[in-house]
Formats: sequence, structure tokens, C-alpha cells
Amino acid sequence: MEPTRSSADACDDGSARGGLGLPRVIGHRGAAGSAPENTLAGFRRAAEMGVRWVELDVQLSADGVPVVFHDDRLERTTNGRGRLVETPLAALRQLDAGAWFDAAFRGQRLPTLEEALTAIAGLGMGLCLEVKADEPRGGRTARVALAQARQTWPANRPPPLVSSFARSALAAAAEAAPDWPRGLLVDSLPDDWAGEARRYGCTSLHTRAGELRATLVQAIKGAGLAVLAYTVDDPGLAETLWGYGVDAVFSDRPERLLPIAEGHTGNL
Repeated sequence: MEPTRSSADACDDGSARGGLGLPRVIGHRGAAGSAPENTLAGFRRAAEMGVRWVELDVQLSADGVPVVFHDDRLERTTNGRGRLVETPLAALRQLDAGAWFDAAFRGQRLPTLEEALTAIAGLGMGLCLEVKADEPRGGRTARVALAQARQTWPANRPPPLVSSFARSALAAAAEAAPDWPRGLLVDSLPDDWAGEARRYGCTSLHTRAGELRATLVQAIKGAGLAVLAYTVDDPGLAETLWGYGVDAVFSDRPERLLPIAEGHTGNL
């Protein structure tokens, strides 16, 4: 699948990156080093930096509403307690999701997926949407989240790249949004990474930066997959990965990488 590129991507040779129109740098959970992760403020901060794509995590509240949040538990990034999947939306909406990061962000709320997609599309950015769910919740989480995403995301914009560690989520995504690209997300590469990617109709493979070497990157790309690496904040490491042929890196500190990303051709 090769979606039409937005004008923001026109200066970048997206066709060389799996036909996905990927930029070199994707803001991880917005711009997680500079603003509270997975919040509207974080997505706005990323846009202010010149980031063209961001990544977010989606889970379901106890009452089945897709919300943007990474952790299993609430304590690290909110003033709440307990597991997100056991907390209803009304309670989640009362939490402060910004003050933990800096007092300047006090009052930031945990956004619903609908709110986040509306904001990101309005900022003119592309999106990697990670379905964050442990098995066996992956399939249901993907179905509910993608139903909302397909309703909210503008039809005239390239669709989000859907990724997940949960294989059931990728299988459900293939059914719920067959025309949206999918990314196989792994912590370490399985022996049969190519077979798994084919099984779920993936167009990209997302893995830890430390897993990658030039020969492996070329093997993955030779299988027709774009390669995305996480989480990369060091400019030197980013240069090395792009030199291997890595298509895009997820970064908490995209402002450090953007100045060197422009015009970088790597080994594609």
C-alpha cells in the first residue's frame, strides 16, 4: 500500500521508506523528553519542533473507551492509582497527567483517542498508532480503537501506521482496517521475523535500536519491510542507524535529531 503523501512529506523521499511516507524522525509519545508523554500538550510541542510524525499508545478504559496512555498502571504519569484497564473513563478524566512532568503542565488531562487524533490531524502530522494491550486483550483493543480511529482520522490524509506487540491486535487490525498499514513491533527479533510479518500483512518492522546491525537491516529491507528503531535520542546513534538503512527512528528528543535528519540519505 502506498498512501498519497501529505505536503509535509513532499520534501522527503518517502517512497524509499516502505512507501509509507515516513520521516527520518518520529516523536515518541509526542515529544516525551520535553512535555508529558501521550498528552495534547506533548503533541503540540512536537509540532512546534517541526516533527512531522508522532507515535502514541492506545488502551481501553474499564468501560471500553480508547484512551491514549502507555503504562499498565497510572502512578508514573498521573496522580491516580491502580490499573488503567480497571479504571472507568469518568475517573480517568479527573486525573492530572501533566504535573508529574513539570508544574507548567499542571492540568493536562489523559486524552481519549478521539481527542488525540483530532489534535494530531489538525496539526498536520502523520501518526504511528500503537495498540498497547497484553494478551488476550489485544484483539478487542485493536477493534475498538480502530473503529474510533477510522471514524475520526480524516479520509483525505494518509492513514496511521498501526503497530503492536500483541499479535492478536495485528490480526484484528488486518480485519478492522485492511487498507491501513501495519507494523510488527518486537522487543527482540524472533527467528521467523519475516514469516510473522507476512502472517499479519505488515509493511514495517519496529525494534529496539540495539538489535540492529547493517546486515540485518538490509535483510529486513530485502524482505520488503521498512525498518523503524526505538528509542533514539543520541544524534550519533541516529546517524549510525540511518547509515545502516534504518528508515525512521522514534525519539523522545526529536529536536536533537531533526537538524541532522534533513537531507540524510543513509544506505537505502
